Amino acid sequence: MRITDRQLEIIAASGKILASRGISGLTVKALAAEMEFVESAIYRHFKSKDDILVLMLEYLYQNIQERFDPILGQDVDPKAKLIQILDSQFRYFSDNPHFVVVVLSDGLIDESEGIRNQIFKMFLYKIQIINDLVTECITSGKINTVIDQVSMVHFLMGGFRLTMFKWKSLKFSFDLVTEGNKMVEDFFKLMAQKS
Repeated sequence: MRITDRQLEIIAASGKILASRGISGLTVKALAAEMEFVESAIYRHFKSKDDILVLMLEYLYQNIQERFDPILGQDVDPKAKLIQILDSQFRYFSDNPHFVVVVLSDGLIDESEGIRNQIFKMFLYKIQIINDLVTECITSGKINTVIDQVSMVHFLMGGFRLTMFKWKSLKFSFDLVTEGNKMVEDFFKLMAQKS
């Protein structure tokens, strides 16, 4: 995927508006004001707000793949990979809080078919990786099956989402990496219990 530097600036500014004003606050007019552009300058790079959001989601999807692939290719146990995958997510959002709205995309998913498709593509990619790693953790004895695997994945993904929601709701006031990694550590402690 080829994104120009200017498109990347527009995507980042859009993320900042989404984080502070929500989906209804993201307009081409607000974006132009944020970037100190005239509106026509935005339209030289994107046809519409939807096109901006679709490219933002494509950019985030590519970024996730670029961060996850090296982790998945390591010759380490699946628990270590799972911990690194989630740590990578917490670190990325800690450095880029303006993209957190994509994780909390309830309003975003209803904007258009193109946006919905991009969100589902990213979600399915992440859930498949988490599910596969949980399977490997069970098979290798790193996790006990105190609950069924589907519930394990739901708890882990739900804990991730709740941590992100709390961080955004509290205006990014705590260390996301520390809090997020503690949640993951607690998950593994629970899953180490004998049934």
